[in-house]
Amino acid sequence: MDFMKNYARLHQDIIELIKKDEEYGFCITYHGLTFTSVFQPIFNREQNIYGVEALARIFDANGTAVNPHDYFESISHDDEKSAIATLTCAIIHMLNFSYSCYYDKKLFINVTPVIFEILSNNDIAVNTLINGLQKIGLSPTQLVYEIIEFEGRNLESVLNGIQKLADFGIEVAIDDYGSAYSTETRVRSVRPDYLKIDKSIVDLLAAFKYSKFHHAVSLGRAIKAKSIAEGIETKAVFERCMESGADYFQGYYLAKPQRLESLARRQPLKKPFNVSRITESS
Repeated sequence: MDFMKNYARLHQDIIELIKKDEEYGFCITYHGLTFTSVFQPIFNREQNIYGVEALARIFDANGTAVNPHDYFESISHDDEKSAIATLTCAIIHMLNFSYSCYYDKKLFINVTPVIFEILSNNDIAVNTLINGLQKIGLSPTQLVYEIIEFEGRNLESVLNGIQKLADFGIEVAIDDYGSAYSTETRVRSVRPDYLKIDKSIVDLLAAFKYSKFHHAVSLGRAIKAKSIAEGIETKAVFERCMESGADYFQGYYLAKPQRLESLARRQPLKKPFNVSRITESS
């Protein structure tokens, strides 16, 4: 990955693009696209907010929304574009999160496996991440990287990257377990801290089909991972997820993705923004 040889410079270039928008919070415009954040709460069994998943919202130069899934799918086979887009979103998510009323909760961020391959072979990238978290008042132990889409990746490098993060207390989750490449074999290889059960399995509970969901929860327990039921859309399904032993819960029935102003109930930011806090040398 030649493009990552000067990681510190790349990271700095992204940082310098940060702007504050009254409507969207902190955002970055890169190659004609503006990236910002929304956050969807994740609840524990007491129905308290355990953390939030950061989700990208993307707009073109005309202000028209770009479907994030389609965008990331279109660049999935270009490591350079995928890495830069993922890093851009991660930086914005961390910064917006640090100013929200949930700054002391867990922050779940979607990342592609290429990021772990970079971390595996680049100590500067790891140090830059840890220093960046400290500068915005976050602890590495608050961060959970959700791994998406394993196709064609070097598993050994991914695992090495995960271990480097684990040394600092950063956790990982397998996203969308039960779909595509998020298989039981992959889960047992990675041994994540969290297992996010795909909506396709969660939806089966509406028809009282429990076996796949029970297996997912059991798999999580076998590898000492906490299970998160995703895509919960009804009270009945939520109750069946609870009854079936899931540890955490996420979905439109509980809370939709929202901008940080909505999550904070329009409370003022907890601290004044100063770019120098992130751009100054470590």
